[in-house]
Amino acid sequence: MQRRKLMQISSVFVISKSHFSSSIKPLTNLDLPADDDDPLYADVPKPRKDKSERKPYPTPMKELIRRAKEEKQLRKSQPCRVLEDPPDNGLLVPELVHVAHSVHRCRNSLLSGLSKIIHHHVSVHRCRFCSEVHIGKEGHEIRTCTGPGSGSRSATHVWKRGRASDVILFPKCFHLYDRAGKPRVIHDERFTVPKISAVLELCIQAGVDLEKFPSKRRSKPVYSIEGRIVDFEEGNSETAVVSTTTLLQEDGCNAEKKSLKELSIETMESWFEMVSGVGKLMERYKVWTCGYCPEIQVGPKGHKVRMCKATKHQMRDGMHAWQEATVDDVVGPNYVWHVRDPNDGSVLDNSLKRFYGKAPAVVEMCVQGGAPVPDQYKSMMRLDVVYPQRDEVDLVA
Repeated sequence: MQRRKLMQISSVFVISKSHFSSSIKPLTNLDLPADDDDPLYADVPKPRKDKSERKPYPTPMKELIRRAKEEKQLRKSQPCRVLEDPPDNGLLVPELVHVAHSVHRCRNSLLSGLSKIIHHHVSVHRCRFCSEVHIGKEGHEIRTCTGPGSGSRSATHVWKRGRASDVILFPKCFHLYDRAGKPRVIHDERFTVPKISAVLELCIQAGVDLEKFPSKRRSKPVYSIEGRIVDFEEGNSETAVVSTTTLLQEDGCNAEKKSLKELSIETMESWFEMVSGVGKLMERYKVWTCGYCPEIQVGPKGHKVRMCKATKHQMRDGMHAWQEATVDDVVGPNYVWHVRDPNDGSVLDNSLKRFYGKAPAVVEMCVQGGAPVPDQYKSMMRLDVVYPQRDEVDLVA
């Protein structure tokens, strides 16, 4: 009798449980609020945990394989053909010439503006043993040094006075005189071919003519014969060399009359315009970076100089593992710790580092100079976070 009652109770419990579970919808990932979908939310990109891993590919591998197959089939079907699409045929892209001049002008204005902001007593500090940079009156106390002897100093930075070149990173690459006829620099030419800033090289290949770094300009497209580039054009077309010294002098005279706030706003606008222009140029002009080291090269192909010292370089005989570059590879943002009140006199504490925000060094310097905080960096700077006191760190969850 008791067994029969237990069976009835268990059957009722199972039926009610199934009815309750069917009436409730499962909570999926689509129902959860996602902060990543917010266009105004952005956090500091985390570095690679394992430096031996390769950088992620901007374009999926399947897409790269599909493009390679299409190019191979086209080469078989038409062994001798005229390349029609610039800049692969040696000609300039007409709609990007003014973009190249704008990027070159913004780059010069940015460097000039940063040096003037530093002259207005916005201090820049750089570690003597690593690449850490800090914008403020005094260096921070956050222990993140990875340079020589950092273990004996408990990873504490040793600060020295910085310059405008420490604020923004412009990696250098080999200059190509003829990007279509000779797209690669071999190992024996590593000391004879000059190396310039990748942004400047990108502007030169896109249409900026400089007397110090000449570049060959064609009036007729080149031919592709079984994958090899052949040029039947004789001589080199003369191009007008643009002199930018007078323009820079006029801009410098006008900038001296401006206040620190106006100069900071103008410098930040030059930064955003330069980054946007570099992104537009990279859509047509190829830029390559090594998958394991910061080496970069602007041109149809990567160079053949054997100087890679990163992971697995012995297997490649020192050759770089080239892949597509991103805008951050060409223009390094160089993230630094954000200081809310530079005139406060307090130093960033190591125990409170998880509450501090970061920003590109150019943005941080312009904000300290009086420029408004850009919307895309407000969440990265963590302006809505209240800093606890040093004795309250253990009480914060």
